[in-house]
Amino acid sequence: MHPEIVPAGPGTCPICGMALEPREISILDAPNPELVDMSRRFWVSLTIHRDDERPADVLLGRPLDRLLPAAATPWIQLVLASPVVLWGG
Repeated sequence: MHPEIVPAGPGTCPICGMALEPREISILDAPNPELVDMSRRFWVSLTIHRDDERPADVLLGRPLDRLLPAAATPWIQLVLASPVVLWGG
């Protein structure tokens, strides 16, 4: 963080865009909005990620592979992976 930036309230640094931290920490502070946002991104990304080695797929004989055409599987993986990488990461 740039020491010459002293804002009146919360926000982002006009030079680098990082979240500004308060100079004094208080127990009564509200929840950190950056932590709340990253936690939400983590849980949403966790629910839509696809892992090819899931135990249910191996034990149940990969039922989705029998229902979907082979050419559609990479496109479905691309659609599911894009938000995880571009938004959640």
